[in-house]
Parts: sequence; structure tokens; C-alpha cells
Amino acid sequence: MIGLIIGDGNLPKILIKKFNLKKIKFCLVNLSKKKNLYKNAYNLNITEISKIINLLKKKNCTEVILVGKVVRPSLKDFKFDYQVIKLLPKIIYNFKKGDSYALDLVIKVLKKNKINVVSCLKYLPEITADNFPSPVQPSKQDSQDIIKGKLILNHINSKFDMGQSIVINKGFIVGIEAAEGTDLMLKKIIKIQGSINKGLLSGVLIKIPKKIQDIRVDIPTIGFHTIKNCLRAGLRGIALKKNMNIFLDQDRSYKLMKKNNFFIKVLN
Repeated sequence: MIGLIIGDGNLPKILIKKFNLKKIKFCLVNLSKKKNLYKNAYNLNITEISKIINLLKKKNCTEVILVGKVVRPSLKDFKFDYQVIKLLPKIIYNFKKGDSYALDLVIKVLKKNKINVVSCLKYLPEITADNFPSPVQPSKQDSQDIIKGKLILNHINSKFDMGQSIVINKGFIVGIEAAEGTDLMLKKIIKIQGSINKGLLSGVLIKIPKKIQDIRVDIPTIGFHTIKNCLRAGLRGIALKKNMNIFLDQDRSYKLMKKNNFFIKVLN
């Protein structure tokens, strides 16, 4: 039995559908805001650490997958039992350092209880962009922008827990993802892009994992809406890291990409 701990977003819905099609047995722990969305789910909050662990043990879950967006709680939200009190110093320390450190703590707590966190790609390798047939390929300028964006992201994220995305256009840094997330960052750059593009598509979104990012629980994800937002921002393509990405709604996305000569490039 696999434990599936989910938050908000489309990815949990897609995974549940695929797990059901493949007849993979799972115990569903719903941490999302929508508590009545899933049948046969155990609706809990992320702060109920002991309840989550006890449930997974009861269901004999030796592996667990974490997907979906969960808002990091404040310390006052925690249910203080023996387990939480023991972890309190580590919770305070990791929460101050950022989301990646908070997730790292969750993984360590589960491992201590003999529950291993695995990537959803272990069971669903087909949801990456690795074998996706891009309608067009990057130009020479696009390729240069991709190299520059990758170097900048790797440098920044070796020192700080920042975003996993950057937009480069003709050598210019147009936007770097921070706390707002990729989609909002893309909306912010529309005006700047317009001044560079002069009505033509150019520029690339580079989206790769941070150095401290654990891709078992936080995989860079794109989908139809990401591509739509890229096109609104006047971009020509997206670059992703091989074996470290999720690409949702591929059939629908391909049609949009082909219509607009938009590419996806998978990097080694």
C-alpha cells in the first residue's frame, strides 16, 4: 500500500486518476483546503503530524508520495502532542529557513518512522516532458538564453532558497521567480517583454530544480496553463531538466504549442 499525501492543485487529481487506472492501491491523506473533494480520503491538516504517521503505519504504508500545494502553517496552528513537542526545536529552525527546509524535515520524520518518501515519477514516468515531441526546436539565440538562465539559477540557488524559474530574452534577465510562483512571475514580465519583443515571440522560461530542492516532494511542474501564460508573456519556449520535471496535459498542450511555434527543450 502506498501513502498518497496530497495538497491543492491539478497534479493530485491527475495522479489519483492514473493510480486508479493502473489499479495501484493507495491510502489517500488529503491536506488540501477542499476537504470534500475526494472519496475515501482521510481529511487531515499538515499540523496533525502524529495522526498522519499513525494512519500510514496502520495502513502498512512503507512508501509515501507527497504532491500538491500545501501552505506552510504557523507554529500556533500545530496540535501539540508528544511527537510535536519532541520535534519543536527542529520545526522552528527549519520553518525559519524556508519551504525546502520544511519539506526536508517532513521527509526525515517519515523516514524515522520507517516510511520512505518516493517521487511520483517512480510509478508514473510518462508524465515527464523527456519524450515529448516538441513541434519546433530552440533557435541559436534561445539556446544561448537557456545556457545563461541555467547558470544564473544554479549560482543563485547554491546560496539561497529562491525560485526555480528564470526568464531570459536576448541575453536580458527579464524575471526571476521568488515567493509569487512561476505563473505570477510570468504575468509581471508582460510589459518588459513587450518592450523587447516588438510584437514577436522571443525569450525562454528556464525551470529547473534548486540545488537544495528534493525532487521527491517538489518537482518543477508545467502544463497547459503554464504554456498559455508563457505565450501571453511573449515567450518562445520552456527549458526543463531531464528526469526532474512534470508536464501535465500534454495532448492539449501540443496543439497550442504547434499553433504558436512554441518549444519545450529538455536539458541534460
